[in-house]
Amino acid sequence: MKAFKFFASGACALILATTCCAALNAGTVENNAASTIGRLLINELTPEKIEVAVSKEVKKAWVRCRGSKLSGLRVELLELSASLAADPSAKESAASLADIISASSGRMILKEEDVNEYFAKGQNAGVFSDMRFRFLHKGFTASGKFESDLLFTKIELELEAKGKLALRSDGVYLEETDISLEGTRQPRRVTEFIISRINPLLSFSKISFPVSFTSVDIAKGTIALNGKVEKIAVTGAYKWSCAD
Repeated sequence: MKAFKFFASGACALILATTCCAALNAGTVENNAASTIGRLLINELTPEKIEVAVSKEVKKAWVRCRGSKLSGLRVELLELSASLAADPSAKESAASLADIISASSGRMILKEEDVNEYFAKGQNAGVFSDMRFRFLHKGFTASGKFESDLLFTKIELELEAKGKLALRSDGVYLEETDISLEGTRQPRRVTEFIISRINPLLSFSKISFPVSFTSVDIAKGTIALNGKVEKIAVTGAYKWSCAD
């Protein structure tokens, strides 16, 4: 009888220990996955601050980045709701975000001042200078100087533009744009040539993983790209965060 009690007690202890180890290991897997995703995003987007939450069994992730850089343009906010490949932490040494994130829906906010700083730093150097954008409720206006060659001589022309922003699969584009040079409205062929030197205003080419947006909204001073982002509930989530 004593032997049976000892055996039963030992079996219960073994079961309890196995259960605890399994629970600890599960939490470790999710925490490692959150850390892996966060560190890969830091390497790719260099955000000023990042938060990552991963659901149980490493099925989904929620990400919020502030102050990321895409092709040199600062992004105020990037938020993602992602479906994950299994156990991304196991692939950390060789994996890319494209290996880990199978699909995602995003939300992104750009600020007017960051777009203007992007151009002020010499983007499109040799074509535009002193470019400044204003984002309004119905579209955008822009002003600056456009450089052109005329009989072996470079000339600078005062440029003014107004139009709308459009969302495409590979970025945000200026569309339905009217351009004036030195106060004279330009024909469509000239306008399309000039706009081709700016578009896309924001390229998604530096985002290595699949992400989708459904609409673009312009408010005073900001551009918002919208998608269906679902934040993971605090209960049952494994979190990782980092600030610059």
